[in-house]
Amino acid sequence: MLLCDIGNTRAKLYDGTRLWSVGFEELARYKDERVCYISVNDRVQISYERWIDIEPFVELDSDYEGLGVDRKVLCNAVEDGVIVDAGSAITVDVMRSRIHQGGFITPGIEASRRALGSISSRLEFEPSWEVDLDRLPKNTKEALEYGMIAPLVTWLKSQGQRIYITGGDGPIIASYLQATYDPVLIFRGMEKIIQRKGLC
Repeated sequence: MLLCDIGNTRAKLYDGTRLWSVGFEELARYKDERVCYISVNDRVQISYERWIDIEPFVELDSDYEGLGVDRKVLCNAVEDGVIVDAGSAITVDVMRSRIHQGGFITPGIEASRRALGSISSRLEFEPSWEVDLDRLPKNTKEALEYGMIAPLVTWLKSQGQRIYITGGDGPIIASYLQATYDPVLIFRGMEKIIQRKGLC
């Protein structure tokens, strides 16, 4: 059995040990496999007989309106803690005793970098992520890196909870924190739901 997370730009597949990413057009290669999937992308329509969309089976104790299925599944992976999914956008969700407390969305690191560069060519830069968050920057490159990462890191530290980080830019954020980086966290949530509901 494969698990599949269809995102905004690519799809990720997980077989229990290996994680890989494919373009949407490549999903047809797996049409005869048994696959449980979620999707946040309305443009990708799946009609393969052996594929099961698990979204209808995803439950979460939350009063957040419009919470995406990807965030719900991530929250199913964590009973207590702060979950950060650092992809094209950064989502943050807080769980306490299996109850979703709320969360927020902010532009991803690459989106922020591009936005700054579109303001002025002087703000175009390639980050090295070596900025010291314990002192104010004294050059533009460090100032840009600091501005992109410090507010989020400061907020996360203030929560006093265990932090779980996933997503492509997760290692950058995790490097500034005592945090657990888990590239397959969403699939851990999917596995819990599948086991609970007897799917796939």
